[in-house]
Amino acid sequence: MHFSLHAPPLTALTLAIIAVPTFLFSQKNNPVPDSAVLKTVVIQATRTGEHSPVPHNNFSREKLETFYQAQDMPMLLTSVPSLVENSDAGNGIGYTGMRIRGSDPTRINVTINGIPLNDAESQGVFWVDLPDLAASAAEIQVQRGVGTSSNGAGAFGATVNIDLSRIDPLPNACITNTLGSFGTRKHSAQFGSGLIHGRWAFSGRLSQIYSNGYVDRATANLKSYHLSGAYIDDRQSFLLHTLSGHEVTYQAWNGLPAQYLDDPALRTFNSAGTERPGAPYPDEVDDYTQKYYLAHYKRLLFNSLQLQLNGHYTRGFGFYEQYKADQFFEDYGFDPPHIADSLLEQTDLIRRRWLDNHFYGGTFALKWVPKINPPALQAAPEFILGGAFNRYDGRHYGEVIWADYGISKDARYYDNNASKYDGNIFGKIELHFKQGLSTFADLQYRQIRYTFLGYDQFQRPVAQMARLNFFNPKLGLTWEINPQYTVYAFWGIGRREPNRDDYTQSTPASRPMPETLFDWEAGLKWKQGTWQATINLFYMKYLDQLVLDGRINDVGAYIRTNVASSYRTGAELETSFQLFPTLRFLGNLALSRNKVSEFMEYLDNWDTGGQELIRHQNTDLAFSPPVVARGEIQWDILPNSEKHHLAVSLFRKIRR
Repeated sequence: MHFSLHAPPLTALTLAIIAVPTFLFSQKNNPVPDSAVLKTVVIQATRTGEHSPVPHNNFSREKLETFYQAQDMPMLLTSVPSLVENSDAGNGIGYTGMRIRGSDPTRINVTINGIPLNDAESQGVFWVDLPDLAASAAEIQVQRGVGTSSNGAGAFGATVNIDLSRIDPLPNACITNTLGSFGTRKHSAQFGSGLIHGRWAFSGRLSQIYSNGYVDRATANLKSYHLSGAYIDDRQSFLLHTLSGHEVTYQAWNGLPAQYLDDPALRTFNSAGTERPGAPYPDEVDDYTQKYYLAHYKRLLFNSLQLQLNGHYTRGFGFYEQYKADQFFEDYGFDPPHIADSLLEQTDLIRRRWLDNHFYGGTFALKWVPKINPPALQAAPEFILGGAFNRYDGRHYGEVIWADYGISKDARYYDNNASKYDGNIFGKIELHFKQGLSTFADLQYRQIRYTFLGYDQFQRPVAQMARLNFFNPKLGLTWEINPQYTVYAFWGIGRREPNRDDYTQSTPASRPMPETLFDWEAGLKWKQGTWQATINLFYMKYLDQLVLDGRINDVGAYIRTNVASSYRTGAELETSFQLFPTLRFLGNLALSRNKVSEFMEYLDNWDTGGQELIRHQNTDLAFSPPVVARGEIQWDILPNSEKHHLAVSLFRKIRR
């Protein structure tokens, strides 16, 4: 059993130098558009509104600036109910991840300006590839449950929408330097031109983050930049973004044996690189670069009709390097060499496993808000018709860059390509009736075609293709009884495909089925003065959920198998109240029950060479703590103003 340590920097000091040049801006000649207009230069078809029946949390730019130092996104979003974060290096920098309602990162749908961020094949999100992304975010919204995700893989635990589309109307510049424990330091410089002649705006950010990590040798050297340009007039807007990240991290993803956890001398132990005799291999690193290009065009066609067109291209390339001892030549496709009169079957070697991929496509959204309201409606209805088409081309190959014997330098031992087409179309409608009643419906059709190099029933590598079709409906109802009380209910279905390993490590006969989620949510919101609270009840029923059961399939790999029936159910409570004008308390509590109705586990028997079958009934789902609680006290020592703001926050999080 393994654990990931999480020990955030004990101390952090951030110094920001902010300058606001005025030579580019004139209040007389360059009137500042309304901030609401600037925030909607991109139609966020994946975002949900304030009165939505989907449970969600919003992180404004101001809130992000208050709490963000150098930590990765999962650590920054720690206040989301039911969220459990983890860090390979132990201090929240480098490889990090999060689970929401027990669902792993492959089941959390993440978008940037509505563009999918999840890897098309593995379905994971690697925050380390875009260091300092939070510094560019205008807002982050986290939806729990199946949510309103429209692009990318279906959300089984949550949806995270990152909005980069805000435009600062005033010129600005900022240099930030952060120092923290474990050799942590972050240096970044940002600038914004403000609106030039009320039409043009440019901004940029350059960042570097370095940390030694809490775990042994778990260093991280991260670099990134973000440049954007925008044009806005009364009827249209055009935005361009380019983001790039380069990370070099020493591998720490093996985890820690449980028996080391309480030993002060061993709790930072890292097994990566230790297969090398003597000192650990110094270049056991992950080295990856990812570049993003986003384009957004919005046009007001008529007074009630808006069109949004988005294009994107992502380029990713890199490798991870490993020292491997006592490797069989045959496992790498090489003939064992003869040394003198002996046949040498094994060797030490250093290998690199490469990824070289392209992801590109486009999305559209047509939003119609008619000016005529039917008598029964409080406000005009809203209609959105949207869709997307994306293609992924991925190349996977491995090289042996050094070996003791028998393998030439840079010999390639595997090489295969894969491509994935993902298209969808959806329609959404929102109706706001009188007496505080609102409803919405969301219908999505999604088609996937995945071609890859897999195995047939004779374990021969052959090109294969999988084609899937999904229909994902969602319905919701919100009733604002009065200014103090609001109730809501939500129902939705999500379906998602298996990941790359599920396909490549199986044959058509042993290939798993797609997963299906039925999600029911209901809740009550209460607000009275400075005190507000929300309670959300959920029941998530899974069909054919994919889990590891210990079996080895017909190509010799441990596989994920479909569990016929499983569920997650529970309650999430959020509350906040102002104790004094400068003192505030915030807290949340998530109680859940996460069960598999019936589960067949296969354990290796090293005495017989076979596997033993153990039958479980009503057993717990892994990585799903039944209690996740968090409390925080915020003290504004110097209340916020245009010139200064000093605040202290203390929080404690419990998972058990």
